Amino acid sequence: MIWGLLPLAGLAAVLVALARAKDPPPVFGRYRVRGPRFWIKYVFMRVVLWIRKRAARPVLDAEGRPVHPLVDKERLQVLGEHPLAFDAIFFMACDLEGAYVIAGSERRHHGVVNSPIYIRIPGLGLLMHTKLPDTCLFGADGVVYGAEGIRLQPVEPLKTWCVEFDGVMKLQEDPSKQFNVKLRGVWTAGWPAFNYDTDTNPHTMAKTVAVEEWSRDYFNRLKSAHQSHYEQMGHLRGSVQVDDVVHPLDLMSIRDHSTGPVRDFDLLYRYAFYMMFFEDGSMSSIIVVNQPCSVSRFESGYICLPGGEVHSMEWCDLELWQHGEDGEPPVDHAFRFKAGGTEYHVKAKGDGMAYHYVGWQWEAKIMEMFSSYEMNGVRGRGLSEFHYHNSSGRPAERAVNDPDWFAGVVKEAYAKPSPYSLRDFHRRPYHDWSKPAN
Repeated sequence: MIWGLLPLAGLAAVLVALARAKDPPPVFGRYRVRGPRFWIKYVFMRVVLWIRKRAARPVLDAEGRPVHPLVDKERLQVLGEHPLAFDAIFFMACDLEGAYVIAGSERRHHGVVNSPIYIRIPGLGLLMHTKLPDTCLFGADGVVYGAEGIRLQPVEPLKTWCVEFDGVMKLQEDPSKQFNVKLRGVWTAGWPAFNYDTDTNPHTMAKTVAVEEWSRDYFNRLKSAHQSHYEQMGHLRGSVQVDDVVHPLDLMSIRDHSTGPVRDFDLLYRYAFYMMFFEDGSMSSIIVVNQPCSVSRFESGYICLPGGEVHSMEWCDLELWQHGEDGEPPVDHAFRFKAGGTEYHVKAKGDGMAYHYVGWQWEAKIMEMFSSYEMNGVRGRGLSEFHYHNSSGRPAERAVNDPDWFAGVVKEAYAKPSPYSLRDFHRRPYHDWSKPAN
């Protein structure tokens, strides 16, 4: 009988040792690594994700017919009560010769949006909105995404969007040169949308949570940080007129839509986001995120194959802390990922970059690197987008032409910072946001 109890005693000893073992310290204080209880937590999360998937029910219309669960997301969303509630659309498109269109609109309350727009034309250069790197635009009409010349509008859910701009843009290489620009584009879907809530590979999702230090407070933070996000690959076709010269556009493209009750950029430390398009017709999106209060290393992505298949990414070996941790993103680097049973080796090399700030206090610095790619020997192009948390604040001179009411709105929105804020209060304190004298 005593011998029969030995396995139970051994198991109990192992469990006690695991309970007492300490997790290794995070790399650079921000990037958690696997601890002694990782695999126990991983298995538990896989079971939870399996149960959740089994419990999911199809979305039905009034007549009981199935409806795509994202159809209701394909329009302007009602913003929640929080001052930092958001509803964001983003388009990125390019061809193999180096033409690019980048346009986005993050809606906030009071008709304020954070909207960048870039148009890169080979032989001319990179055209930018005259306000960049500031993206605070005003006067959104509540009908389309965008403001101050930018218009992004759905035509048919999950199938067709209009991407338009009318206004003056400056040349990055010589900002004194400005042009009248008229963009007319129609975006059409080529593959089904990839929903991060339901389509992210369960292996990567379980790893993300299992590496963290669990507590009731942690899961509350994880829940409050949740945002709805989906992406879809397709094509953007149309034209851009620069003064009197018309340039046709036939571009490979990705669009995404994010929305949620709150987006606080003071919590987000870094991400690397790769939007890749290849000459064999395949397209891929890979992202790795660090938000210390909720996910030290969230990875997700997928590849769209020419035959119509979409495979979720199973793993990616890119570590943020090994690439550009000093604030300068890598120009020439490589990584691997696996999707649909195939391992992909990616080389990325930048050949130009622009940056802008997002958030009413410039909490996020977004660096857009125009990149060439090679994946398993196939040539491609796309965008490597790098996010860095920023504590510099929005300069006072940028607020000179803001509406008079905006300073009060900003002050209210940032009045109660999160206890997990990454803000450097010595560099960027909460001040009175008053407009400087002219």
